[in-house]
Order: sequence, then structure tokens, then C-alpha cells
Amino acid sequence: MSQISTGANKLLGFVGVRLERADREKPWDRQFLRWITEAAESGVDPNDVGDVDWNRNAFERASRYLFSHVTPDSVVLELGPGTGRYTRHVLPRCREMILVDYSKVVCDWLRRYLQGKGRIQIHHIDKPAFSLVPDGSVDFAFAYGVFEHIDNDETDFFLQEFFRVLKPGGAVWFNFDNFMSPGGGAWFKNEKVRAGERRLFRFYHPEFLQKMAELRGFAHVTLTTDETRLGQLNAEKPHSV
Repeated sequence: MSQISTGANKLLGFVGVRLERADREKPWDRQFLRWITEAAESGVDPNDVGDVDWNRNAFERASRYLFSHVTPDSVVLELGPGTGRYTRHVLPRCREMILVDYSKVVCDWLRRYLQGKGRIQIHHIDKPAFSLVPDGSVDFAFAYGVFEHIDNDETDFFLQEFFRVLKPGGAVWFNFDNFMSPGGGAWFKNEKVRAGERRLFRFYHPEFLQKMAELRGFAHVTLTTDETRLGQLNAEKPHSV
């Protein structure tokens, strides 16, 4: 985005968000800002716009994968919350949420969007570390749509950080792009990338992720895969470390 849209910034200003120059943008900022703009124009929640745009019901997926890990006393960490599509469903079910994201646009938006809706901490990061989150302070950590966009090294660093901040017996869940599934293989084969470009989606072999999590200390590492592109990893920090 080489030029700032005055009209868009005027509209977004009502919700406390401003478009930034391209060198400050993160990969999904433009899409998130479009949702926010469209929602402001029509008077709906931006995350309803996002669910329709991505054809994914965040509540249904949160019900399937996340809610069983959350109690009213839980401290929950979410990596890469975006506009809060999953956050808005988890926050009312826990004691506190810690939200961590690379995007300043996201962090600024969430401070306004979630104001008065529950106890939250929001941390803007510039590397794969949660330096402001104390050791052993989190009951459950999760990420949706994050690990499909980051490389092996970042994944490893985040696994180490999840292990550090989780309480003994705490759990982590995230999804990933499964290189070995029919859906993942087809997506990889058909993704149009020119030589020298970085692929938007990063693919993993499920057994590779499982071994990485185990080497970083996690126990009861389970993988859920099917014919589709996405798989899920669930793991626990042992009670005795």
C-alpha cells in the first residue's frame, strides 16, 4: 500500500485504526482492515465479515477444538489473533486472555474491539518470543491460521515459548498445513508462485511436527488429520518437569 487512503482512514478512525505505509504492514493487515471498513459501513461485527469472507465459522471450530481446554478459571494465550475471530468466542469462557501478534494494526484494533469484554493483555512482538509473559502462567495456548505461514525455525521457537509459559499440565493446540494429505498435496501443487517468491503457505509433515514437539518436552502429542489441507496438533506440558 504505497499511498494512504484518506477516505478509508477517516472511516477507520471511528474505530481507532489507521492504515500504515507498506513497510509497516504485516501480511494480513490489508484484509483485516477491509473487514473493519466494511463492518463500519454496514454496522456489523468485522469478524462476521471475516467468517463469510473465509467461509469458515469460527464459533463452530472453536467449539470443536478449543472450548474443552477452557474453564472459567483459565488463563489462555492466543498467538496471532488477527481481528479476534476466535478470541471473541473464547474470552467469555475464561478468566483472562493474553493476545500476542506481530501486527501493530491488529494490536491497536483489539484494544478497542475487546474493551470492556473481559480481562485481556495484548502484546506486540517482533520475534517469536513472549518475553512479557511469565514462566508457568498460562493454562492453555492456541493459534489458528498461524503455523501455516511460518518456517520451521519460528515454529520451534514458538514451541519452546509455549512450553515455557504453560503451567505444568497445560495444553497447546494449533493447526497446520499437512503436506501428506490429499488436500494439502493438491494445494501445494496448484499454488502459483514465481521463482524467487516466498510461498504464502508453509507445509509440514505431521510426524515432523510431532517429533519437534516431543523434543521440546511436550507429552501426549496427538495429531488429527483427514483428507483436507489442514491438520491439528494438540500437546501437553508434563505435570512434572
